[in-house]
Amino acid sequence: MDLGIKDKVVLVTASSKGLGYAIAQAMLEERARVAISSRNEESIKRAAESLSQNGKYDVFYEAADLAKAEDVERLMDRVLNHFGQVDILVCNTGGPKTSNFTDTNYEDWKNGLDMMLLPVLQMTQRAIPKMRENKWGRIIFMTSTWVKQPREKGVISTMARSAISGLSKHLSNELASDNILVNQIMPGPTWTDRSREITARLSEARGVPVEVIKEEIAKEIPLGRYGTAEEIANAVTFLASDKASFITGSSLQVDGGQIKSTV
Repeated sequence: MDLGIKDKVVLVTASSKGLGYAIAQAMLEERARVAISSRNEESIKRAAESLSQNGKYDVFYEAADLAKAEDVERLMDRVLNHFGQVDILVCNTGGPKTSNFTDTNYEDWKNGLDMMLLPVLQMTQRAIPKMRENKWGRIIFMTSTWVKQPREKGVISTMARSAISGLSKHLSNELASDNILVNQIMPGPTWTDRSREITARLSEARGVPVEVIKEEIAKEIPLGRYGTAEEIANAVTFLASDKASFITGSSLQVDGGQIKSTV
């Protein structure tokens, strides 16, 4: 199936591994031109080399710490100078410290916002002008099912991602007349390095094996398992495509049925 994104320029952040890497890979398979970024120069370079498959795919990379405003500006400058525009912006960020509210101090809150919210605002603002000029664009925010169903020790992530959820809905209305579609993807438990880190912390805090935590979470999911990065990437690629041309302002759960609410 032709999804209509061949030669579109895609920027996927936090993409040296995990969800970001899988999304970049899925976009490349649709013959999009892809820019990727992460904090570590060596990691993102290796990811670009792997994704390009010896030059088969067009991959541009830039090391950028999303928690630093100057890095975000440089990233957008480099991508826009290289490609001239961003057609599909996939805002993916790392996760913050895991804690409950009473265990969270001011620096924790600030670091969470610096990492997860402020760079999303910067990147979106920089990408919109060309999308408006071209009368075509896709903005996809990677949030989490935690915005609908908060979990233990996830207060920073829930708070920051909920703000992005509100931004997504607002922008979908503001930009619709320019044919810029804005949606959020809410992944459920997906077995990535981040999930391994979270389960390890919960394991240590509760004094039980990691496998116990993993099994408890899996039991909450009707499909009985964690999702894969590739399954999340498939959903992102669909929302980025021409096949999703009447979908904007939506919040797509990709969670194996974990969230039990009807809407």
